Amino acid sequence: MAAMAYPLMASNLPTVDVFGDDADTPAQPSRPEEEVVDDIPNWVNELSNLPAAQRQQYMNQFAAAKWAYSKGSLDMCQQCLDVCEGIYAKNPNVWNLRAAAHLAQKNFDAAEAWLKKVQTVVPDDAVANLNFSLLHLGRGEFEKCISMCDSLLYEIEYKEDMEGLTHALLFRKLVCLVMLNRVDEARAVVKDITPLTFTPLYYYSQSVFAIVAKDKSKTLKEMSTADKIYSRDPYLQTYKQVIQFSGILESSPENFTK
Repeated sequence: MAAMAYPLMASNLPTVDVFGDDADTPAQPSRPEEEVVDDIPNWVNELSNLPAAQRQQYMNQFAAAKWAYSKGSLDMCQQCLDVCEGIYAKNPNVWNLRAAAHLAQKNFDAAEAWLKKVQTVVPDDAVANLNFSLLHLGRGEFEKCISMCDSLLYEIEYKEDMEGLTHALLFRKLVCLVMLNRVDEARAVVKDITPLTFTPLYYYSQSVFAIVAKDKSKTLKEMSTADKIYSRDPYLQTYKQVIQFSGILESSPENFTK
């Protein structure tokens, strides 16, 4: 997931705790200026102290990398990030975006290497953890994915404007439970979600249960309904990605314990 870009000032450079451009990022509480300064990571200060022309080139290339990623131009994304790293090579947001680009191509080993690099600088980075949950899903490590989702859900439980991300994580967990043949537990995850809940989660969860029931027509109908109603939802693509990464469409109830 791409990291968020801000005007290039020391106090608001891209930070390591954002959830990404397409996420509903919670508002940060105001704090005394001296406390804000104390919390600025070293890499932010170093990047802000680059010559103005280099800083501008860096931010332009980072913005271009995020745009390329959003359009599926993954080679271009990596090329832009190469330029960024040639200017300054310590920004964990760049590594997260590299990992996301590798994940999109299912290059799981390469993605893991970049995510581990993020962890050396920011051990509990939320973006890296989100990417790790998708990495575990793609590798069929469903228990690890569930654990990561639970950790992230706990982290954002009392934050504002996190409903979209919460539902996306619940869907990721639901699919893992189904793949582990724990369908009753999966149903419990969405027991309070109805068609009146404004989220793709209802329809995509119903499509998963239709897969379990081997009802291809209902599966496609539920996905199509979600895609039409929530075409502008910033999280819609993550639901599709979970379907793709989990391999659930190629599975059947007999081999969900993969």
